[in-house]
Amino acid sequence: MSKSNLNNNYKPFFLPSFLTFIIFLVVGNIYLSNPSQAISVAPIKGNICLVIDDFGFSLNKDVKGFFELNKNITLAIIPGAPYTQIIGEYADSLGFETIIHMPMESYKQDSSLYSYELNEQLNASLVEEKINSAFKEVPNALGLNNHQGSKATGSLQLMKDVARSLKKIDKFFLDSFTNPESRAYITMRRYGVPTQLRQVFLDHDESKIKSNLDSLVSLSHTMPIAVGIGHVKPTTLKILEEEIPRLELEGYNFIRLSNAVQ
Repeated sequence: MSKSNLNNNYKPFFLPSFLTFIIFLVVGNIYLSNPSQAISVAPIKGNICLVIDDFGFSLNKDVKGFFELNKNITLAIIPGAPYTQIIGEYADSLGFETIIHMPMESYKQDSSLYSYELNEQLNASLVEEKINSAFKEVPNALGLNNHQGSKATGSLQLMKDVARSLKKIDKFFLDSFTNPESRAYITMRRYGVPTQLRQVFLDHDESKIKSNLDSLVSLSHTMPIAVGIGHVKPTTLKILEEEIPRLELEGYNFIRLSNAVQ
């Protein structure tokens, strides 16, 4: 066989092989430079939204500990408290989402007096004024939820006034659901205010925080998003420090409240 024939016979073999080798090197280099692309992503087991209430009264070690948790938790700040503006600014600097934790009238008398409290005696103008003033204290807050409010959220007229006020400034509402007869969620929906409903309180009984968190996780299996509310308490912080990383590794997704409302 002539040299010319040998070359003709081997061209079809070496050229594709050489190109395959080059492609292998290029693709391999991409994966080595971006290892995350080479790792298969576990399917999401559930979507969990955590809101932590009652920020505003201090900025001690325990409070700061919440700022070291997953940055997709949402922080609810009480307006008119000693550290309201400081915590709002601190949260902004660290990239945390904030909402106003608006005091509302409760059937159970609160020992604290809140200048921003919403109650049935207020007319629509005063409701709007208090809400707007609260957002001036935490200007980057994206929405509002109720602090207490078992009586206030049962008032259809008051919830209409709240809905109109929030609609004007393009803010959302989370019904903390402190009253099973709450009119807040359905009223917000009717007025076109993005809203969501709390499913689980984590720490009203501090001895049951872990089991309540487990209940929230279970709900995330059957709901698009399971919403839980906790409070600025050392015991709550300790358990969340342990449980959030574990849940993330198991495939649970923590999302901000702004991505949960609809």
